[in-house]
Amino acid sequence: MPEPTRPTPFNRGAFTESVTPSDPLYRDQAATTAEGTLAPPEVDEAQGGGPPWLTLIVLLILAAAAAGAIAVLNSRMMEIRTVTVSGSERVSPDAIAQLAAVTGENILLADLNAARARIREQPLIHDASLRREWPNTIHVHVWERTPWVRWMAQGEVWAVDREGVVLDGLEAPPDSIIVRQVSSLPAIRAGTHVGLDAVELIQRIEEAGVPRNGPEIVAFEWSLRQGLTVVTRHGRVTFGDAQGFEFKYSVWQELEFEAQRRGEPLLTADLRFGTRPAVEIGLGLGRATRITPEGVVGGDPS
Repeated sequence: MPEPTRPTPFNRGAFTESVTPSDPLYRDQAATTAEGTLAPPEVDEAQGGGPPWLTLIVLLILAAAAAGAIAVLNSRMMEIRTVTVSGSERVSPDAIAQLAAVTGENILLADLNAARARIREQPLIHDASLRREWPNTIHVHVWERTPWVRWMAQGEVWAVDREGVVLDGLEAPPDSIIVRQVSSLPAIRAGTHVGLDAVELIQRIEEAGVPRNGPEIVAFEWSLRQGLTVVTRHGRVTFGDAQGFEFKYSVWQELEFEAQRRGEPLLTADLRFGTRPAVEIGLGLGRATRITPEGVVGGDPS
């Protein structure tokens, strides 16, 4: 009995072999059907094989959106026409609007951070905020600097704020703190900063106050070499800088207590030397001795 013929791809009869690669990369290859004809390749539209007209529509929509955005950005309808200002008392609103320099720019593209930086360059302005008000307005709110102390230097009296900025054309209140700069440098002019360490130290002493039962503070003195000195109605207490403030202040308290115990005024105390301050108490001048911003007044030797 003859052996049956083994089916091969070239021997199609009762047996039909279907060649269908399982790898999706080969789905476009033809498959052999039971009738021996070739089936059309399968197309998976989810793989990007959608109708060409759909792709064209999407491209047209994107192009139209881009053209519309460009038209809006270039339209005069989005131009900044008005700059409003609030919070200003000493600096005119027109001057602030000129510093902002945003008129005529597109309201969407205007760099408000750069405008804020330009406004803050004005020495009398501490800070500013800007916001867009549709469709054509930018609103600016400013916080102006406030005089805090009277800084006396080179025969002039300057108003200085709490950040140490010298304010032009302003006067500090007559009851404000007096700071006498006893060194010729640095030169003081409007818009510059005085010694920032001195400013910080004065604020800390102001917050802490005079030691209990101690004499009133009448002024401060500052120099490049010695730093800050507190001028009281009895004498001078030199802090130098703000480093180790808590320790220096506690030493001042102890010295005032000792002076009161002796019944003598604390004339001088240099606190820059840690645990060994240079101190003068008494010298027989009596408690009637007073030191004012103008100098030594009175003094009863008895």
